[in-house]
Amino acid sequence: MADRTQAFDRLTDHYRRYRPGYPEPVLDRLRAYVAAGSRTAWPEPWLLLDVGAGTGISTRALRDVFGPGPRVVGVEPGHAMRDTAAAGHEGVEFADGRAEDVPFPDGSAALVLAAQAVHWFDRPAFYAEAVRVLAPGGTVAVLNNDRDWTASAFVDAHESLLEEHGDDYRRDYRGFDTVGELAAREDLAEAAEYTGRWVRELDLDGYLGMALSSTKMAVVVRAIGLERTRAALTDLVAEHFPDGAVRVPYLTRLYVARRV
Repeated sequence: MADRTQAFDRLTDHYRRYRPGYPEPVLDRLRAYVAAGSRTAWPEPWLLLDVGAGTGISTRALRDVFGPGPRVVGVEPGHAMRDTAAAGHEGVEFADGRAEDVPFPDGSAALVLAAQAVHWFDRPAFYAEAVRVLAPGGTVAVLNNDRDWTASAFVDAHESLLEEHGDDYRRDYRGFDTVGELAAREDLAEAAEYTGRWVRELDLDGYLGMALSSTKMAVVVRAIGLERTRAALTDLVAEHFPDGAVRVPYLTRLYVARRV
């Protein structure tokens, strides 16, 4: 695809219906970290930006965890993703924009979050743009949900399917040193990582919907066809969960740093 920002547009409905949310303890950590950096000089209401917002899963999570006070805006370049997000929730806003060119003024935000998206970005350019938009003391945060293949033979087999038929797919594609990248910047301080482990329970349809919402699985579909892909995924469930109750362990990682 020539424009990577539109990569999810054909997957929008599956993404909205089947992608997981984020565990409450990790979101509570994010809220506490942002609050610890607050300054009386911050613009009111606080501006919380969710960059690469997709269908707004993480944007709505910000509203829920921070309450009604702040202004919460999802920044998303994908046309269908943004339209779906804007139709799905009152109390949040959505704007057209890219991670490397966030459409908000210097020093205006208390939080710039990238949830399940930073691997798509030019990360150094995103960090620089986050610093520009953040008020002093504001937080840049990266939030990732990763299936934990070390804790489940089923997830290991799912990842192996992607690696066998995907286009140079590697299960550790988000394995870069995010804390190190944040800590290396002179305009950021107090870089830290928080993790949470949890298990998502799905039926077969939910698992298939979740799997097919991924651009990584879309590559498998192009390689072997939708029917074979669905059959392979269904066989995995039958092998590991004969009762049809699919259990997917996740490791959610939150990386944060504070604008100097």
